Amino acid sequence: MINKEQLFSAAKTILADIETIIHYNSPGEFYLPEDAGGELTYNFFGQDLIVEFDWEELDYDAQNLVLGDYYNNENSIKIVLRNATPVDFDTISNLGEVIAHELTHWLQEMDGFPFPNLIKIDDDKYYLQPHEVEAQYYGFEFQSNYLNKSLEEVVEMWLVKYERYHDFKNLKKFRQQLLSSFEKFAQEEFHF
Repeated sequence: MINKEQLFSAAKTILADIETIIHYNSPGEFYLPEDAGGELTYNFFGQDLIVEFDWEELDYDAQNLVLGDYYNNENSIKIVLRNATPVDFDTISNLGEVIAHELTHWLQEMDGFPFPNLIKIDDDKYYLQPHEVEAQYYGFEFQSNYLNKSLEEVVEMWLVKYERYHDFKNLKKFRQQLLSSFEKFAQEEFHF
């Protein structure tokens, strides 16, 4: 079972370092915590972790995008920011969501979760897998707290922003399934 307070504390630490990078640097590739003036690695949950932060400024009119990746068995995650407009509060909250999501995958691996080796799976099915539901739940809950919005509002923001990058078969049905999965996960997490 993931300790949410520790997870969110770790996510806030990484997010603060990314904000430092954005404030004092130009776009580029950074390794945290070192490039934000810290140690060589973070130490969360008794394990070392490196965060690769890839910041790219886009020169065409688009929206800011945040992507993440967790590298299995490497104790590192990658956070990508592609910004086309100034980095605002919503973008920072999106960074926090992705950080918490990828940290959850890291914790899942430490707990011995065997990630499926999937070549291609429909986006609907991919995002409804138990390990993805857990990672999304914590990511969206982090963002919900950050923005002081409901989980449903944050999910809707994500769907509006990222829908065009996914191949959801039926967006309305997917939204309902996702929110239902979150509700079930929350009940299990809190043993209702």
